[in-house]
Amino acid sequence: MLRTKLLALSTVTRIELKKIFASHLIAMTVAAFTALLLIKRGENWTTFSNNALMFLVAVIGLVGFGVISSWVFAREYTDGTFKDLLALPINRATLFAGKLIAIELTAAIVTLLASVITLGLGWLLFPSAITTASVGALVNKIGRTLVLNLLLADFWPLIAVKTKSTIMPAALAFITLIVGIIFASRPLGQVIPWAIPGYLLAHPGNLPIISHLIVWVIADIGILGTLYCWCRQDQA
Repeated sequence: MLRTKLLALSTVTRIELKKIFASHLIAMTVAAFTALLLIKRGENWTTFSNNALMFLVAVIGLVGFGVISSWVFAREYTDGTFKDLLALPINRATLFAGKLIAIELTAAIVTLLASVITLGLGWLLFPSAITTASVGALVNKIGRTLVLNLLLADFWPLIAVKTKSTIMPAALAFITLIVGIIFASRPLGQVIPWAIPGYLLAHPGNLPIISHLIVWVIADIGILGTLYCWCRQDQA
């Protein structure tokens, strides 16, 4: 029984990843990041890496992950394929889990590619500034903010499922970008969910417990709310 469920989950995840790759969302997100980094690269490694982190957290983390996560669920309604899912010999919880795993893997892939591009361009532009310590510090910040952005991205599928569209969650994701930029450097940023990743960058060190709790609450609302809608409500 467990093996069958794991096989079904693996199959759903692979299919969703193929859909995401076929949509070119990954390529477009990474291309946008690269373009922004080249336009605003700065005059030294410190400025360059800070700009890269800002784009990773704000543009990719808030908007990019938001668009990707909402698209994965909303496309079943916009393409009219949700009814077809009901005919599959796989329960909705497994379908939901497979989609969620595919979203997290996609976000990790995008972040990895953006990190490689950052380090590659940094080495070409500022070779003398690239040291083990500088690379380690950059990777550490990317890793910590990635976790926060992944959790926040779990909220958007709920909006996508409720509205059956990518328009509303995508629009809200852009709004969170503005909110995140405005409040990232302010004390209030530590309690505004989508400003918390930026707050971590603006205030190096450990986030207060309340910030972690807020992010986890947002993620739980998104995951449990989407699962409830996906499994219990009649959305046909």
